[in-house]
Amino acid sequence: MQITQSAAAPSSALRATSKDPFRFLPPSPHASMTHPTLKITYFDLVGRAELTRLALCVAGIPFEDERLTRDQFAIIKPSLPFKQLPALTVGNEVFAQSLAMSRYAGRLAGLYPADALDAFRVDEILGASDDTLAKLGPSLREQDTAKRSAMRQELSATLPEHFACIEARLATHKGPYFLGDALTIADLELYASRQMIRSGWLDGIPTGILDAYPRWNAIADAVAAHPNVAAWEAAHKA
Repeated sequence: MQITQSAAAPSSALRATSKDPFRFLPPSPHASMTHPTLKITYFDLVGRAELTRLALCVAGIPFEDERLTRDQFAIIKPSLPFKQLPALTVGNEVFAQSLAMSRYAGRLAGLYPADALDAFRVDEILGASDDTLAKLGPSLREQDTAKRSAMRQELSATLPEHFACIEARLATHKGPYFLGDALTIADLELYASRQMIRSGWLDGIPTGILDAYPRWNAIADAVAAHPNVAAWEAAHKA
């Protein structure tokens, strides 16, 4: 599998700017299939693109990982379907909406259930995680340090109730992953969410706020043990 990291302009200063392709450990059988040329365009952070990145990474499906600065985004913004990132270019067609992107990547990777009810279960977890990002959104946009700190303090008190609901849903199934032995994009999302919180990027939110949820952590640990995920993380450490 090959992943190429690129910048939109020669003057950009992005993390991991090496042009050498990053080679992962042996990919899944899905990597041997014929796939369209794929490019994920987002900022140089985890956020709403990481689930799509991870899904392709786990399956060994090649993609270009384009990471933009804010100035670069401003240049291409008028051309984007919804004037926002992330975006996924499939061949010559540009798509948007992070959940739609991740489901598409999940289907390519064999990580999205064919069974309608299991797909519903996966979508429920994805929706709950999206709710978490929606709750965090106002504090991410707040520029005033004092106001942002107060918002994060309130979130630290209120988010555990939401996390407990997710934990209860996860506990309805046993196994290394949410649906048992089958890895899905729901598991990758749970892992990515924990990574985001543990990173300390959300200043004011305790990095250990998810430690109280054993099922969530067991699933995230199982994902972290996947060789392609471990290789991805090793390649993208700050």
